[in-house]
Amino acid sequence: MVMSRKHALIGGIAAIVFVIALQTFNSVGCYDHTLSTFLAVMGTFLMVPLLPAFVSLFTANPLRAVGACLLFAPWLVFAYYTDCVRPYQGGGASMIYVAVLLWGTPCAIVGALLTGPVMRLFGVSVAPRR
Repeated sequence: MVMSRKHALIGGIAAIVFVIALQTFNSVGCYDHTLSTFLAVMGTFLMVPLLPAFVSLFTANPLRAVGACLLFAPWLVFAYYTDCVRPYQGGGASMIYVAVLLWGTPCAIVGALLTGPVMRLFGVSVAPRR
């Protein structure tokens, strides 16, 4: 099956928007961030792990952004669980977003790299640029 480049780009952008929406939910629902704090968190802890997804949009297969986001999003869910759902365990300030940055970035890279071979395995390809 050959997917049009336009639809592949829309899918990659939608995956990035989903991850940003997930972080927005975390910021508003759990941390009560102001707009400036939310933007600081986005720039500090989210843009580095999302970099493989943004770069993937400009490659021959923009759907690699979906793979990057699929392997990064569970880290945001884990951060929400750690800080907002699980009972407080004591011990000071939460450092979960350091784990999101340090472990989410390699997961996003692996997701972006594995998406192409997995798509080929299932017979899906993206139409070349015109």
